[in-house]
Amino acid sequence: MCYSVFFTTRRFIGLSLSHIELIALCVMLLFFWGCKKEAKTGVLAPAQVTVLKVEPKDTPVVFEFVGQTKSSHQMEIRARVNGFLDKRVYTEGTAVKAGDVMFKMDPKPFQAQLAATQGALAQQQASLKTAQSNLARVIPLTEQKALSQKDLDDATGQEQTAAAAVESAKAQVESAKA
Repeated sequence: MCYSVFFTTRRFIGLSLSHIELIALCVMLLFFWGCKKEAKTGVLAPAQVTVLKVEPKDTPVVFEFVGQTKSSHQMEIRARVNGFLDKRVYTEGTAVKAGDVMFKMDPKPFQAQLAATQGALAQQQASLKTAQSNLARVIPLTEQKALSQKDLDDATGQEQTAAAAVESAKAQVESAKA
């Protein structure tokens, strides 16, 4: 049975018996060639030795340790505003004080927000002028009884609302500047 498997395998691989014998002979030669011991000939050079003269002297005692430190105060560094950082101004490991500039941020979003709030302020100031003009027209007409007291109250309310909106817009401009 083993013989038939050998010849079936031999036909499948396509090698004749003489090829297999040649391959086996080459493998055996390589194996025996690698086992050959070489005789070392030659004299070893003498080893170099360094000699020091021992002298008594005082040596300072110095201790070096590796360790980690932990601050007694935990600080969290957060920006007061959202935005993209352009540059880190401080150097890692240096001492910083309250109020020191640590980062430089991209100013474009802040400039755009300031311009938008200034535009809203201008719009509210225009509404206030319109409300003041309407109130100035309504007052004499109300005195002549040409308009009702309700129209005067409405014009006064619109003027006060517009004045409050102007103050709110001024506060938003100041907030955008900060």
